[in-house]
Amino acid sequence: MKPVYQEKDSRRDFFVALPDHDFYEDEVECRAGCPTRTDARGYLIETAKGNYEGAYAISRATNPFASICGVICGAPCETACRRGDVDQPLAIRNIKGFLTQRHGPETGDLKSPLAFSTARGNTTPQPNGKRVAVVGGGCAGMTCAHDLARMGYSVTVFERHPRLGGQLVQGVPINRLNRDVVQAECDSIVALGLVEVKTGIDIGKDLSLQELKEQFDAVFISVGLMAGKRLPFEHTDHKSIATAMEFLLDFNLYTPWDLTGKKVLVYGGGDTAMDAARSAVRCGAARVELACMEALWSRTLRGRRGNEQVCTEDELVGALEEGVILNGSSLPESIVVEDGVLRGLKMKKVNGAPHLVFTHAGGRLDPQVIDEDIRFVEADLMIWAVRQETDFSDSLKALGIAMTDRGAIQADSQTLMTSVDGIFAGGDIQNGGMLFIHAVAEGSRAALGIDAYLSQAPLHKRYREITWRDEEVYERDSGYLNTDWINREEDAYDPKHPRALQVIQEYSECEAKAQGGRCLECHIHPTFDSDLCILCGGCVDVCPSFCLRMVDAGRIDGDDVVVSALEAQFGKQDEFAGKGSLMLFDPLKCVRCGMCAQKCPTGACKMSVNTFTDTYIEA
Repeated sequence: MKPVYQEKDSRRDFFVALPDHDFYEDEVECRAGCPTRTDARGYLIETAKGNYEGAYAISRATNPFASICGVICGAPCETACRRGDVDQPLAIRNIKGFLTQRHGPETGDLKSPLAFSTARGNTTPQPNGKRVAVVGGGCAGMTCAHDLARMGYSVTVFERHPRLGGQLVQGVPINRLNRDVVQAECDSIVALGLVEVKTGIDIGKDLSLQELKEQFDAVFISVGLMAGKRLPFEHTDHKSIATAMEFLLDFNLYTPWDLTGKKVLVYGGGDTAMDAARSAVRCGAARVELACMEALWSRTLRGRRGNEQVCTEDELVGALEEGVILNGSSLPESIVVEDGVLRGLKMKKVNGAPHLVFTHAGGRLDPQVIDEDIRFVEADLMIWAVRQETDFSDSLKALGIAMTDRGAIQADSQTLMTSVDGIFAGGDIQNGGMLFIHAVAEGSRAALGIDAYLSQAPLHKRYREITWRDEEVYERDSGYLNTDWINREEDAYDPKHPRALQVIQEYSECEAKAQGGRCLECHIHPTFDSDLCILCGGCVDVCPSFCLRMVDAGRIDGDDVVVSALEAQFGKQDEFAGKGSLMLFDPLKCVRCGMCAQKCPTGACKMSVNTFTDTYIEA
């Protein structure tokens, strides 16, 4: 929300905006924080009511991988949740998992979830004669296939590995994500019709991109970043040094490595590094250590978390609980190899990422060293988990697709069309590493871009039509602001069983309803009828969160939009003072208790509810 005017003559400035459509859409911050704009608020409220199928329908509306997001999503909706300003964010991911276990495709019903989608088209599309190839069967590719099929396009998905799912099955350890859930989500998309899947086909080897371009009307490239990067040290290519992607691919899809009795060191601070370390535990390693440049702190186990931390909290907590030894703020100095045998890694102590002094010399980062003493960590196996790159560059260059300096595909920001006509790209290959929910959003954007290209029609975008209604009687259960909150962490499980399917904590019905009831319901606002208001100030006085302020109109200054609105009410700008009062509302402080409306003696203050309908308009 950009500031458009501010209160004058105050000890501090109060930035205020005249609310418009985007204001009301973005104010529900859990929804605005989700790349697919999934209405978390909606399914939390329905869960609290006990309407579980309706809640699942909302969670599935914009996301064909809702069941996946109920387990391993990075949950940007929780990061954005305003309840975190009161005590703790809602456990949105856990509630989604509760819903999908009851109504998602993993129940065996592949067809019913399809009906809840609000993507363009419908569940019984008529083929339009156009054919699209999708390269990569991960979240971005399968979402694109789902959305295109709803619009009548025949889609063929090419996946180099034997199973669909992309990084869901290639990178995420099996103990964190039940592969049956992934398969069910993909099978549900295929059950929509018009989607053909060809696994074991490696585009660039078995079939070229040029051949796909010739055989299909459009191509969407959504391959992941499957080539791990090795830092440029001597011995970095030693036989006992691997990349996280090499290790995790075997662990998840093929034959896990036998690390019985070995000391393993993983270098990297992201979720991939944590996954590699936790998987090494499951491969029988005697000791697993993880080192990285970032400082590592667990909010849950140590009381605080460093701002520089790049891994998610539950991954860090899981690694600690499973015995992984953490070495934060550590910079590699040299790899030690004696008589051809890997001995370990020498490191120096550095400041955490926010305090690093970066200089670019030969493509390497030069952090600020704070301790010259060398620390040595022994290792029989070392795993680099510092960055992922594409192994698809040769195929892209052969077709003349423009790339960025960092090896990503250049694509139009709106349509996702590449420099080659009819070729589109999205997901990790176009943006770098991203959350799964970002990849889902990319797949939907690509489908709209491809549709505009093939139909020769204007590009469309999702739009939410907002409507309002006043609540004549507004009441909230007084317990919804209790600061007690339900445990959000993973349940403990036995690391000796690498195929244990325990992942995120499964909520009971009672827990899910109680958690959903904590939602602040940010779509509800106090609104004021100036013809009925008697300026008594009772609403301001009773507000427990101090979100209302009544000020003289003359204390407000602003841009043309604001001045025009005020002039229409009060006359010339230099005559605002003393002409009337304005009510300023801070939506970020409001807890939607309704006390202002209850206090109002004239009915001028009402609690108003906005609802929306998904539609599509020209971009």
